[in-house]
Amino acid sequence: MSNQNPVEIDAASGEISEYTPTGKPARYRCPLDTLSDVKREMSKVYREARSGVVEVQDSTKFIWCLQAVAKVIEGSDLEARIEALEQQK
Repeated sequence: MSNQNPVEIDAASGEISEYTPTGKPARYRCPLDTLSDVKREMSKVYREARSGVVEVQDSTKFIWCLQAVAKVIEGSDLEARIEALEQQK
């Protein structure tokens, strides 16, 4: 069984301290290609903030970023639709 919260034990004193890895943290990846993907991720962030998993201040920043992504997706969708209509003429 793996330990979710590893610790370091000082060999000389026997003191226990939390282990902090020196490498980069794992990257979080989720699809954000459609407005549905963005909506799903916003819902997840909201639930995590309400549950106390994520600080409210952090969740606010994440939601702001997700709103910016949603605007870009909206704009690119509109651009593609306009281009399709222009080519029909």
